[in-house]
Amino acid sequence: MISSQISHRNVTKNKKENETMKNNKGFSLVELIIVIAIMAILVGVMAPQLIRYIEKTKESSDVQLLDTVRSAVTTAILDPTVVTDSSVTIPSGNKDLSEFMNGNNALNKAIQETLGATTAAQVQGQLKSKICKGKTIKVEVKNGNTVIVTCETLTVGGTSTSGSAAASSN
Repeated sequence: MISSQISHRNVTKNKKENETMKNNKGFSLVELIIVIAIMAILVGVMAPQLIRYIEKTKESSDVQLLDTVRSAVTTAILDPTVVTDSSVTIPSGNKDLSEFMNGNNALNKAIQETLGATTAAQVQGQLKSKICKGKTIKVEVKNGNTVIVTCETLTVGGTSTSGSAAASSN
């Protein structure tokens, strides 16, 4: 008798659980709208910061490329085999990178070899930031050993004797 009462209680309990499971059909529309609204607010707050972070990363990549160009030009103009070549004239003043790369003399070849590119357009095609994309890289050689490389407001410059580089963005 006791076992039949226990089994009857279990059956009744299972029926109630099954009924509540059938009535529970998931989230209500209001709950889903609240979750979507919270997600929209989070995206609205985070998106501008993410975009700024991505642009800073691109600018940093451009500064590294400009520093690589500076290093390549500095190495080439200080290389005794390049400087003693009679066909080499080191451009003075603020010149386009193409004047240092496009050509067939020892200076052009040394810079091309160091950068792994045969034209200035290939190097400039690697620029990613809004500031520099599609712009030209300018190279200035001062006193025969100081090389300053710029692209719009990004500047990388240093003295070849100290081996240091300073990067700035205005």
